[in-house]
Amino acid sequence: MNRAALSILTATLLLFAQGCGNRMWEDTKEASTDTFNYVFDSEPTARTYHETASVPIIELNYRAADTLFANVTSDELTLNSAVFVTPFTNQDDPGDKSVFGQTMTRQIADRLVQHGVHITEGVPNATDFTYASGLKGADYEKAAGLAGSSRELPPRSARLTGSYVIADRYVYMTARVVRLVDSTVVSAHNWTLPITDSVRQMLPQLQARDEGMVPTVKTSFND
Repeated sequence: MNRAALSILTATLLLFAQGCGNRMWEDTKEASTDTFNYVFDSEPTARTYHETASVPIIELNYRAADTLFANVTSDELTLNSAVFVTPFTNQDDPGDKSVFGQTMTRQIADRLVQHGVHITEGVPNATDFTYASGLKGADYEKAAGLAGSSRELPPRSARLTGSYVIADRYVYMTARVVRLVDSTVVSAHNWTLPITDSVRQMLPQLQARDEGMVPTVKTSFND
């Protein structure tokens, strides 16, 4: 076989090998993408930070309040029950007086008002922590189990309370509705809020954290 024919054959084999290699890479890439996005034929449901951050904070809090309300049944509280509010606190720093906790609390409370809950200003009375004369918890359970019962029992009061923990990218929120007469948690919910620019403005400690960051690259050329 002369040299020219050998060169043509070699070039043909190289082109064929390259085409097969590209086809294998495309097939592998497609399969890898499918494996990453779908495990056991189930599409991931976790939201990314950027996707969550695109939702207004107040909407995320309203969703949390909706869950709190949905978890309360009529035999635990009624719409006539007074619900007092305690501002959410920083779990790592109970002395934190930033506006964040108060703002988040108010959004949750206002949403509960929209559902008909009797959010009550001030502090509970001594009678909110005791049953009315001659009544006990079992009486409420019996009344709840009687369909069409005409017996009217005094509504029991509750308190909305909560806390938050500040992490790198999220603020972890928790809220509970606690019945005062027996300290029973009648509803609870946990959710996360992305640390957006508006959240940073309500948490001065985050601004101080950013100001204290030292650049890791050389920004000047001094002798």
